[in-house]
Amino acid sequence: MATLGWPAWILGSAVFLALYDLAKKASVRGNAVLPTLFFSTCFGCAAFVSAMLLRGGSAALGGMTHQIVLLGAIKSVIVATSWIFTFCALRTLPISIATPIRASAPALVFLIALFLYGEVPGWIQALGMLTVFGGYFVFSWAGRHEGIDFFRNKAVWCAIAGAFFSAVSAIWDKYVFQVRQAPVEVVQLLFQVGLVVFYGTAIGVQRLFGWNRDRFEWRWTIPLVGILLAFADWLYFKGIAPDGVPISVASLMRRFSVVITFVVGAFVFRETNLLRKSLALCAILAGVVLLCLGK
Repeated sequence: MATLGWPAWILGSAVFLALYDLAKKASVRGNAVLPTLFFSTCFGCAAFVSAMLLRGGSAALGGMTHQIVLLGAIKSVIVATSWIFTFCALRTLPISIATPIRASAPALVFLIALFLYGEVPGWIQALGMLTVFGGYFVFSWAGRHEGIDFFRNKAVWCAIAGAFFSAVSAIWDKYVFQVRQAPVEVVQLLFQVGLVVFYGTAIGVQRLFGWNRDRFEWRWTIPLVGILLAFADWLYFKGIAPDGVPISVASLMRRFSVVITFVVGAFVFRETNLLRKSLALCAILAGVVLLCLGK
């Protein structure tokens, strides 16, 4: 696996990210958000720690510094905020609408990376980006045919907020792994543990003040959410860690997961308006191919 180029790592991450999206929708639909996040993250953290120990990764902890701990803690807060908004959106929105909204995060990543890191795409990559963004626009058009007002629906704004913090997270990843050159496994360990602490604290505060008494129901997909995401993140971090990998392109390629999520999720959750959404998917798929050709 060490000989794989960074696009292979990113696309591999996209596959597991799609499975994570499906498990996430099944877990949070009509369910309490914070307990679902907490338990899924606990399982993801336990799975990652176990895999790290089996690979002899405990020796890597010797390189942990106060600066790396801070980098991981900030990553945890950014991602936790993104997930809370995203899970709130998924409670009510169709997965074939909510997931593409979150997949629009690379547009923000591209703009921020352009100014912060000077990432200017080649003409093939630029064409691929425009094609993918066009696909996202078609998804918003399809949503209107399902009676979803993108400007007045609170769940849509939650999805948009989740996409925004997802973009911030991607920009932070480039700083952590390429600028600060922090070790992948150590940062991910801190990130996973930080999420457990964040959600555990949030649930404690929620219970203390009696806020949001939504009913929580245990589902077998909840452990899968954390485990699948932990592996998807590990592949993604490995892909973007090498110096010079453009985060704007990598982030966009990772959102290829929306294609898999759409195809499987549309049938599992029996969603409608598939023809219009299929046009958007074709555009996204074509854009990802151009991004791979222009790497």
